[in-house]
Amino acid sequence: MDVNERDFKIADYYKPALAEGTYTISGVQNVTSPETDTFKANKNFYVAVNTETIAHSDIFSVYPFPEQRGDFSGTLPFIVLNNEVYPWMRHWMDDINGRPVPWLALIVLSQDEGAAQGDIKYSQLLNLKEKGVYFPYVNNPASLSRDDDNVHIVTIPKAVYEKIIPAAEDLPWLTHAKFINLSAAEDSVAEQNGWYSTIIANRFVPSVKNRAVKSTVHLVSVDGYLNGNISAEYNYVRFVSLHHWSVYSEKTEEKSFVTLAQGLSRNCREVKDNSLKPHYLRTGEKTYSFYRSPLLPLESKRLENINGEEKFTADGRLIYDLENGIFDVSYSAAFNLGRLITLSRRGEAEKIVAWRKDEAASRHLNSIDSAIGLRLYNLEELCQNLTENKLL
Repeated sequence: MDVNERDFKIADYYKPALAEGTYTISGVQNVTSPETDTFKANKNFYVAVNTETIAHSDIFSVYPFPEQRGDFSGTLPFIVLNNEVYPWMRHWMDDINGRPVPWLALIVLSQDEGAAQGDIKYSQLLNLKEKGVYFPYVNNPASLSRDDDNVHIVTIPKAVYEKIIPAAEDLPWLTHAKFINLSAAEDSVAEQNGWYSTIIANRFVPSVKNRAVKSTVHLVSVDGYLNGNISAEYNYVRFVSLHHWSVYSEKTEEKSFVTLAQGLSRNCREVKDNSLKPHYLRTGEKTYSFYRSPLLPLESKRLENINGEEKFTADGRLIYDLENGIFDVSYSAAFNLGRLITLSRRGEAEKIVAWRKDEAASRHLNSIDSAIGLRLYNLEELCQNLTENKLL
């Protein structure tokens, strides 16, 4: 699919017009009447970045979705922000290879890694200095937080920190800005300017086989934490988590290419609780049906014309599982999703409508041909002769 640069753009970074810091505006006015005089004034202002919390309205989306369950062993979580310059608002270290270094990172912590987390009031942040806990937090004189705002804190063992924290050189590769044409989006999204920033974790979601493991993804500031600058006197490292969410991952099978290829030639269906989903039939009945991911290879025989439904409808794509006596909606859901995605693109939707009109016209002409036994050019000649009062 060709992507027009007007529809999608991606950039290594998006520098703000003004980074965090103190600025001065100077104004000069020269007066020549009734007498000559000069007036000068200076005004100081501060551009601040909230380093303790981030508003939910500033978050466009996260992945995996909060509280989602599944096999995320090969997934790098990411967060998309509505503010395209937010990760580069603070100039906290020199550029690397000409690229500004983001002050944010996304870290992933498993429930088995000894992380402690909780909420405190903003006014209590400076009192969190403890012996053996590295916490280089510095109070911002122009903070956007109020004393009674909740701030999320996460504390991890130093050994875990050394394993999961990205290097400064990696941060520019884990963050980027992008533009998306929102002309075809819903109203609440189309009102935005289309520019977003994305921060990607540097670690796959921890997973073990046959057990769901809870992992929490944290958006943290890395100012003061990178490149091994924590001395041996500290056993723990503490972060301010601007935003966090949890997912549950269970490794179901080896995800090698060989395993996936073998799965194409065998029926890997098993009746499991997590593959049965509530299904409300169009006629009003409630039941349970199979649902599997569209990317999961699966062999299944599909009965044609279920309940008289044509195959070009979503219900016509239902699969009836003879062994268990229930429906499988996987193919039907994928068919409906593909149709909706296609119709959401105006150009393709217009082509489909035009094709349907041409097909309908062709079927209509064929039905006329079958009914009166005349071909189209004969019918045109007959109409012309009748118009001219000529007999055949």
